[in-house]
Amino acid sequence: MKVFFTALFSVLLTTATFSQFYTWELKQSGSSLGGPIDVELFNANNVYYGSDNKVYKSTDRGETFTQMGINVPQATEIKCVIVDDSNPSTIVVGIEGTTDKVVKTTNSGSSWTITADGLSFSFFGIPITQDPTHPDTLYMMNGTNFSRSTDFGSTWTTISTSVGSNSAPCDIEVFPDTSIILVGDNGTGIFRSTDYGVTWAQTYSTSGEIPTISVDFQNPGIAWATKWSGGGGMLKSTNFGQTWTLVPYFGSINMWGIHIQESDGNIILANSYSTSPGSWRSTDAGATWIPINIPASGYQVVSIDTMTQFAAQGGGFYKLDSPYFIPVELTSFSASIIDGNTTLNWTTATELNNLGFEIEKSLNNEKFEKIGFVPGYGTTSENKSYNFFISNLPSQKTYYRLKQVDFDGTFEYSSSVEVNGVTPAEFGLKQNYPNPFNPATKIGFTLPMESNVKITVYNLIGQKVGELVNSKFSAGNHSVDFNASNLSSGIYLYKIEAGNFTSVKKMQLMK
Repeated sequence: MKVFFTALFSVLLTTATFSQFYTWELKQSGSSLGGPIDVELFNANNVYYGSDNKVYKSTDRGETFTQMGINVPQATEIKCVIVDDSNPSTIVVGIEGTTDKVVKTTNSGSSWTITADGLSFSFFGIPITQDPTHPDTLYMMNGTNFSRSTDFGSTWTTISTSVGSNSAPCDIEVFPDTSIILVGDNGTGIFRSTDYGVTWAQTYSTSGEIPTISVDFQNPGIAWATKWSGGGGMLKSTNFGQTWTLVPYFGSINMWGIHIQESDGNIILANSYSTSPGSWRSTDAGATWIPINIPASGYQVVSIDTMTQFAAQGGGFYKLDSPYFIPVELTSFSASIIDGNTTLNWTTATELNNLGFEIEKSLNNEKFEKIGFVPGYGTTSENKSYNFFISNLPSQKTYYRLKQVDFDGTFEYSSSVEVNGVTPAEFGLKQNYPNPFNPATKIGFTLPMESNVKITVYNLIGQKVGELVNSKFSAGNHSVDFNASNLSSGIYLYKIEAGNFTSVKKMQLMK
């Protein structure tokens, strides 16, 4: 959940200065291995973390966790967690045990079924991955055998027994909307398939380990891979994994986890297994990096959006925190009253993924109702000003607030502003607004006491062309709508009768 009044800045600072504003916070103690984190695609509030023989679930974006269901049978470590986004009660996990296994639940962990047994996973690896284009399709590495499931892990078919790796690969990644799959292993390098895993070719060689690969969902062809031992460092490919180049920034650091944010290829997280500071964050597609301290034994890193980023370390589940993780800085919010009408005014200093503002009204500052919407500017670092016009000042005290809404549906409320109502001292008929108009306009009037009000519209030769209202109104400021879509252009008269009060004004319809 977002909080107002703090900005997300993009400023040029030294990495040493900038890194102090980011802190990894332990949210769930545990024993991480492989890639034990997953997040629901359609509800990023729901986060899953596997540790030992348990799967934990958070419903508040990784702030707090509770165990989901019963212990995973025969598990000593959970190596990966994959949630069915179309039915989140269905989850597949790869587990370490006496023998490695794939287990599946369809009831949020109330019971588990073993769907593959007697397997051999890489001890530190992530043995199963999901095809982003075909969500029911999962791929698995069992030793050097490459298997596929098309029913979300219920059954498995071996489609290749000669990937080329000298041991069970550490990670599997699939390029979206392609048949291209990459795997990295311990002691050989990176292998590539262009036919959904039937045949393979080695595209990078190392005596060390390739713990993690991540592909860019927004920029086709880009992939990053980490190196542990064998010289260490980080690799990048710009041609769907056909060739790889070392990234100079990381030198010979023994890297481990890497993740490119799926919704924004500029955001990349990386971590090392044990080399200080332990993690790095880029917001410009890897051109520059901010080092961030985190405890040792790094495994998986996950970036959901610019404010929601996780790490699975040896000691548990961590979430990145920063005072900059606030998408909209509301710098002012006020109400002004002019000629019996209310105008709400507010300004922002920065905006990130801002869909817009719902305007809400309340008579008791507790129960609010929506009365309008003003679109936002999406993402901007410039100051922006907004206003919302409310015709007719109510006679009672009224409260207004803003509901800032992101494109992903998350929202946050502003504090409320108070407008003191005033009972008009006399009857009055206001000039319609807008005027001239086409085809609709508003006609306002004031009542010092409860009265029966009749408003009639005439043409210039005195013929009645419409009766807008004929009913009782309370004391206060009011308005009625007039739609002249069935009338021709010209001057019209509108007349109010309220008790002994009568008034007539002109308005002009221009089509």
